[in-house]
Amino acid sequence: MTSLAAIRDAWEDLAEQDALGAILTDPSKTGGRWDIAEFMQTGEAEVETVSRHLSAIGHSPDPSGLAMDFGCGVGRLTQAMARRFTACVGVDISTEMIRNAQRLNQHARCSYQVVNGTQLPFADETFSFLYSNIVLQHVPRKFAVDYLGEFERVLKPGGILVFGVQDSFAAPDFSSRMIRVRHVLRICSRLKTAFGRSGGDMQMHLLPERVVHSTLSRSKVVDVRFTNTAAKDFNGRLRYLDEAPERGYVGKQYCVVKDGKLV
Repeated sequence: MTSLAAIRDAWEDLAEQDALGAILTDPSKTGGRWDIAEFMQTGEAEVETVSRHLSAIGHSPDPSGLAMDFGCGVGRLTQAMARRFTACVGVDISTEMIRNAQRLNQHARCSYQVVNGTQLPFADETFSFLYSNIVLQHVPRKFAVDYLGEFERVLKPGGILVFGVQDSFAAPDFSSRMIRVRHVLRICSRLKTAFGRSGGDMQMHLLPERVVHSTLSRSKVVDVRFTNTAAKDFNGRLRYLDEAPERGYVGKQYCVVKDGKLV
């Protein structure tokens, strides 16, 4: 199994080459061609989409509390979240990503921190809201499960956790495993071509719904939605789907409420 150190090194390499292009892998934008304002606007649009959805299902987080953006990269979502909460902490495994986030930050309510292991450096019941998208899909299942446990620990009673994962791989016949392997290889090849050298493999891992439910022992999953997060044209434009795609990765977004009342 790939170690966290190897994952960190891969993301350090990607961040040094093209931090924005590594986060949103639009082939027309890689190589430093993302406009920073346009890139950050995708974060505002995504957080607004999630906020409206949470309001629609009756589970809006407490805006007077603290929020966490897990796997924050350069702060694309962190800054948007900071506008809606007392403060927002962005955490990431990559020191270079955090350096970029601090350099690009425009909000006093934002702070950023490097997290090297699966244990988060925060006290129990610190956050009212925790959000993570297009992050857990890039770590092996064991680490993703460990992170979910940490999310529960640092979330306040009654707090809201929203996270996206790739649940499964849809294929029309028995060859789904080989199709998935080829799909992963295409992702790696596309990144290597875009970044011009061999470093920076971006792995894809699955976290099935049954594993999510068995892991979250102190919380209730109140909503599960299909998303477009694995689509080629995702680019931060989050959409909820009425049904799972017939081919490729099946993205799911979970809304989870920790047991107890918010205090």
